[in-house]
Amino acid sequence: MANLCNIDGVVTAEADARIPVLDRGFLFGDSVYEVVRTHGEVPFAWREHWARLCSSAAGLQLQLDLDEAIVARRVAATLAASGPGDHYVRVIVTRGSGEAPNIDLTYARSAPRWVILCRPLTTITGLAAKVAIVDRLRNDRRALDPATKSGNYLNNVLALAEAKAVGATDCLMCNSQGFVTEASTSNVFARLGGIWCTPPLAAGLLAGITRRLLLDFLPTIGELVAEREITADELRGAEEVFLSSTLRDIGPVTHVDGRALHGGAGGPQTARLLPLFQAHIERRLREFDAPEWRRLTRA
Repeated sequence: MANLCNIDGVVTAEADARIPVLDRGFLFGDSVYEVVRTHGEVPFAWREHWARLCSSAAGLQLQLDLDEAIVARRVAATLAASGPGDHYVRVIVTRGSGEAPNIDLTYARSAPRWVILCRPLTTITGLAAKVAIVDRLRNDRRALDPATKSGNYLNNVLALAEAKAVGATDCLMCNSQGFVTEASTSNVFARLGGIWCTPPLAAGLLAGITRRLLLDFLPTIGELVAEREITADELRGAEEVFLSSTLRDIGPVTHVDGRALHGGAGGPQTARLLPLFQAHIERRLREFDAPEWRRLTRA
């Protein structure tokens, strides 16, 4: 079956989908989005993703014109048309079409445009990465706050390109103070002195849904965790490192700036965490996400 999308409530083949050339998301990256993965027909952690979409929209002074239930039903309809199995779902909201190709918000008088992309999930759970700490800095929070998940991704695009140019598969970016922030589309955890450390939000990074779930989950299985600043040198010397994201869950880092971790295997503690976290996800899906999704999408 062809990949499907939903534009303003109309389901169509992704290859046939069109938006106007004056759409501000296309022209200026003036948009917000969320990526959700489904387990069967149920999006995992939909509640948190919806809350972050609303927060990102507020950060761009973008007023959403649809409520959660309407958007959830559009997602459900697109999933149903896509057939069985797990899916990648991307919900995008642009500021709509402007009256002219002008950045001034006074030219943005149309309603927001809602686009939902839905594709069969190519599983990358546990995907390993070789990371390079690149020279390109993460956007400063005072310029374009990384906590806002917007369609403007050039900072990440160029940082990833720099990492791949030196043989890595992903990048790690530092802030202007020299502290590690995040990877191209993932948060980072480093094991330092037996403690799983991840940069604080104040360092300038996206408040990852999986990151937050891990901070809550890891102590329940006896792991020590800390949100603290991490220097590039600390990261290079870490005992183990992993990346976390919606699609990846926990992905071991096998190399940092060319240095192999545990012979390029990533590390035993990281390997231990993945099945435990996946079991935690399955429990939450049964106990909360599935019943909540059914309630939300009930016509």
